[in-house]
Amino acid sequence: MYKSEKQTIFYVLALYLSSTLLLITTLFATYYFYKQDELMHAEGEILKEYSSALEEKLLFVHENSDEKYEYPRFENFKSAIYDIDKKLIFSTLDTKIDNLDKDFFFKGSNSYYVSSLKPYYLGAAYSIVEKRKKPINILNDLIISAMIVITITIITSFFLVKLVLKPLRDNLRLLDNFIKETTHELNTPITTILANIETLDLKSCDEKSMRKLQRIKTASTTISNLYQDLVCLLLNHKISSQNEELNISEILNQRLHYFSQAANVKKINLHVDIKEDVYFNADKQKTERLMDNILSNAIKYTGKSTTIKVVLTQHALSVLDEGKGMSQDEIGTIFQRYRRFDKTQGGFGIGYSIIKSIIDEYDIRINIESELDKGTKVTLTW
Repeated sequence: MYKSEKQTIFYVLALYLSSTLLLITTLFATYYFYKQDELMHAEGEILKEYSSALEEKLLFVHENSDEKYEYPRFENFKSAIYDIDKKLIFSTLDTKIDNLDKDFFFKGSNSYYVSSLKPYYLGAAYSIVEKRKKPINILNDLIISAMIVITITIITSFFLVKLVLKPLRDNLRLLDNFIKETTHELNTPITTILANIETLDLKSCDEKSMRKLQRIKTASTTISNLYQDLVCLLLNHKISSQNEELNISEILNQRLHYFSQAANVKKINLHVDIKEDVYFNADKQKTERLMDNILSNAIKYTGKSTTIKVVLTQHALSVLDEGKGMSQDEIGTIFQRYRRFDKTQGGFGIGYSIIKSIIDEYDIRINIESELDKGTKVTLTW
């Protein structure tokens, strides 16, 4: 599975699951509060019945007692009565109630209902009944249901996203197959052209022929560099690295000589400051690919009659050009495979993807500083 495909699946899943989770939370919260309101209504109706029962008992006691009153008690609920000034007359409640302004309310684990009494039985103007509140037992069920729904959603959405991305995956495979076939076809003619140029007797050529040969060599070098990039891209994870102690100074001088013809065509001045005998343990071919991509990008995207500065120290390599530069958004996506910012220039947009794979393998840090219309500085540190 391609890295871009994995990222797309992750982003789509994150968006889909977050929206689904929000919807599930909203629905379950609505249902929970609906059940709460339903419970309150049911509790209120039960307490009204208890209040009526209390009022009947108070009336009975009021009419059938002479001097001694026995306050009525009930198995299902407790109660209290208050006078016209809302002062307590008698109570069997578990909790002291100071506020009688609400008709129905919850306090702690109990529910309460306040009722006005007319006439004032036993001197009471208000009665209040208390019962144990019926607990809501749906919260755990809702949580379990939500987890099941989310799990099913994750599984189904993963397969749906893969199904939707199948055309993209197929096109990427076709592109890779095309690159493989193109790479295979490029090898023989490139090798032949370069080999024959090297065998030519340049001393016998006139100035006009020499310029033509230099252009041919520059073009062939560009194609050869592209071929090496394609081979590195296709075989990077299939061939084990042959690490050895490399003289980075010598290799960098060789690669600069390799690109000198392309730089001369654009009249680019290569300002070089290379510290001698800088060593690094790595694969030689991958090190060359790393340098080639950084140098070729600097030459490709800088203007004519400009300067490219190449500096090598003991633990860093920096290449500074005076090209068109990049925005911060472009720098953020520069390592994406097939990412191209300037369609007028050649290439497949794989250079920085190759750079990223190599620096990750050898724990090399990269820093890219760029400003539009001023240039770009690429620094590798190890």
